Amino acid sequence: MKINALYTSSGERKYLNAEEREAFKRSALSMPPHIRTYGLFIYYTGVRTSEALEVTPERLNFEDNTVLIRTLKQNPDKPDKYRVLDLPDTFLFSLESEYKAKTKKQNQRGHKARLWPFTDRSGQKYIKQIMRQAGIEGVKATARGLRHSVGVMMAMNKTPMNVISDVLGHENPKNTLIYMEIMGAERRELMSAIW
Repeated sequence: MKINALYTSSGERKYLNAEEREAFKRSALSMPPHIRTYGLFIYYTGVRTSEALEVTPERLNFEDNTVLIRTLKQNPDKPDKYRVLDLPDTFLFSLESEYKAKTKKQNQRGHKARLWPFTDRSGQKYIKQIMRQAGIEGVKATARGLRHSVGVMMAMNKTPMNVISDVLGHENPKNTLIYMEIMGAERRELMSAIW
């Protein structure tokens, strides 16, 4: 069996499959607001935890249902790179409901208050808490496992590689290639489409 970046050397998956993603979402919906919205934000976007923690009301676009994300893992000698990611309108509505984000954006233009004012370490802990409640265990039960699942699900849905690369904020397209090397049930599902 060939092992790639989405699997451990013992063959354990490092990403959530579709059923686990659904379990994560159900679990997140039962959490307190700050944990629920943070977990769902990463679930919907696949951003790095540190990127999610930078989000302010000013970065939310309620007309287009998008969020502006500053890509953090890139060459420090280059200027900051931003990407625009789509969000479900129902999720944006929940952000507005919980944080009055749209109102803050309109009333406090110069204010840079983050939506989730906790540390990256706390954010990682909250993601693991959601995973635990969802019954998801192992190396995949992390924010990175959730992020990887976005790439895998996009690849499974035949999303062009350049779009996956942009959504995940990969500076080097080679980093996106790992999502083309899916195995197991996901690979079998793709293969069965041509049988």
